[in-house]
Amino acid sequence: MLKTAKRARSAEDKSIKRELILSTAAELFDIEPDALPTAAAIASKSGIAKGTVYLYFKSKEEIFLALLEEHYQAWFADIRSAITADKPDSDEIINAICHYIESQPQFFQLASLSSSIIEQNVDSEILLNFKQRLVQIVTSASQDLASRLELDEHETCAQLLMRSYAMLIGLWQISHPPEKNAEILQDPSLSLIQPEFSLEARDALAQLWHGYIGQKGSKSTGRFWKIGNLFAKAD
Repeated sequence: MLKTAKRARSAEDKSIKRELILSTAAELFDIEPDALPTAAAIASKSGIAKGTVYLYFKSKEEIFLALLEEHYQAWFADIRSAITADKPDSDEIINAICHYIESQPQFFQLASLSSSIIEQNVDSEILLNFKQRLVQIVTSASQDLASRLELDEHETCAQLLMRSYAMLIGLWQISHPPEKNAEILQDPSLSLIQPEFSLEARDALAQLWHGYIGQKGSKSTGRFWKIGNLFAKAD
């Protein structure tokens, strides 16, 4: 019988227990990615009492919001580390954007549930703080990219990164149907509406980034997305 983990006392112990909850949630979600595991299942698998899980997270959705935030942090960090040239071309930027998504499929599987399920079931203050931290992550990444592209402002890079994300999450959702529908949708006659993610993702990004880089850093004539509004709390 699995023993229940002792209650954490020190800050280090609490951090370790929190990470255990998150890693267990990630493990269970990988097994059945069409639905979020329950807090009870996470507690049982990790050996932590269910009541203790709720000391760290108020709901299962809050657990997966925290896990999703870790993915966002890792994705933007991966983009920045994968761009090695002082003045990168569009292909290097595209490869950097795709690398983490292709190697960590759980990221977009979770992101596709974010607005419809996860964010709808967390405390509004927690959600707002999460969105504000995302603004900081995107701003930092866009500033770094703007510096590499020798631009005086970073808003254009932020706009392009967020448009890239919006396109990719849409492609992910239509190319990764629920498991119960996957067999039906393998029919070759449906290939037009069931694209292969990696190929379509890179093609879509190429149309966005090649055009911009081809302008040699000239300012976009379109309206900028406001980063703060992208991650603002929903009404």
